[in-house]
Amino acid sequence: MEGKNLKMISLMVIVFSGLFVGKSSAFGECYGQCLIDCSSDGSGIKIARCPFVCLTKCMFDATPNYYCKFGCAVSNCIKKSTLEDARVDQVEHCVNSYCDNKCNN
Repeated sequence: MEGKNLKMISLMVIVFSGLFVGKSSAFGECYGQCLIDCSSDGSGIKIARCPFVCLTKCMFDATPNYYCKFGCAVSNCIKKSTLEDARVDQVEHCVNSYCDNKCNN
């Protein structure tokens, strides 16, 4: 009986850890590709809006903290990103670490 429980717990840990890794890398991939697509589709003011548009598109969080996390990301994270230097890893870290901590506490 104990062996079955240990196997089940191990399987659950692997599955749930995979979900969290997928979530964090999904944002970075979505944000980076969105910036490339957005910048190639327009000019001027439209391009200046790309970080905000991509943040809106890629933060597909249906949690109660979505609006807090989104506001935090707009205020603190997208200012690190420009079309010349997207800094996707820094934006992703800011959204997934700083804003998660700020909105969950």
